[in-house]
Amino acid sequence: MIAEENMQIVLMRHGKPELDLDACKKEWVSPKTVGEIVKRYETAALSSDSIPPLASKAIAGSCAIALSSNLPRATLSIERLGLKDRAVIDPEFRESDLPFLEWKRPKLSFFSWALIFRLLWFFGFSQNGESIQDAKIRAQKCAASLCDAAAKHSSAVLLGHGIINRLIARELTGLGWQKVQRTSEDYWSFSIYEK
Repeated sequence: MIAEENMQIVLMRHGKPELDLDACKKEWVSPKTVGEIVKRYETAALSSDSIPPLASKAIAGSCAIALSSNLPRATLSIERLGLKDRAVIDPEFRESDLPFLEWKRPKLSFFSWALIFRLLWFFGFSQNGESIQDAKIRAQKCAASLCDAAAKHSSAVLLGHGIINRLIARELTGLGWQKVQRTSEDYWSFSIYEK
């Protein structure tokens, strides 16, 4: 049996999708259009120029098992990292959908609406999306799955998403895992947890 202090979990964000939400930030849109953009984003493939940095490839490659969301930007990131042969795809690791309203007015920048809807989400707004309570429960299950994988294989990497990775990180910390490295919040960024 592997000693607990040797276990490692890496939480990594997927590569840059073809539909880059950063490029939409200044577009003026209705709340309903925000929902349409988010739905397109959920099915977007990776951009052809989204190549994992050497540090991301090295840390992911050092892990014995890879877990991934079932969204295309995550599964294709697994392929670009060369981890397809040791990957477990699980929809539990998917991103928590951005809630939105079906209104056609007013129009604000996509960034403004996304910020408003995500802030409201933290206070319980979940129309057309998952509630924060449900996302937290799912994050608990995800953290448990990662802990099990790390206990069995000594190391595991998750190819996930910004919000759900943050919620999982909070759960890991609560379970006694220590964050020992964090790169950024960009595409291909990662955080390393050890126990």
